[in-house]
Amino acid sequence: MPPLQRVQISDLKLLGIMWGGYGYYALVQTPDGKGYTVKEGMLMGTNNGVITTITDRAIIVSEPSIDITGNKSTKDVELLLRPKEVS
Repeated sequence: MPPLQRVQISDLKLLGIMWGGYGYYALVQTPDGKGYTVKEGMLMGTNNGVITTITDRAIIVSEPSIDITGNKSTKDVELLLRPKEVS
């Protein structure tokens, strides 16, 4: 299993976002201090989340979930670049 799928999304830290001719890329850090470059479409988190969007301020990861009645849905989790400055 890849390293980014071994940790919860809430345990990852978004360090930076880069953009260029091929779109946005982001740099995330795992709790053990290692950094990884990610792009849209990559898997992230222990719940098989997929990076759906990278903006200039955040990464949005869609995680599949099943509620208590068995209905399938997706939950969007957002990693902000500077969470202390966003209100």
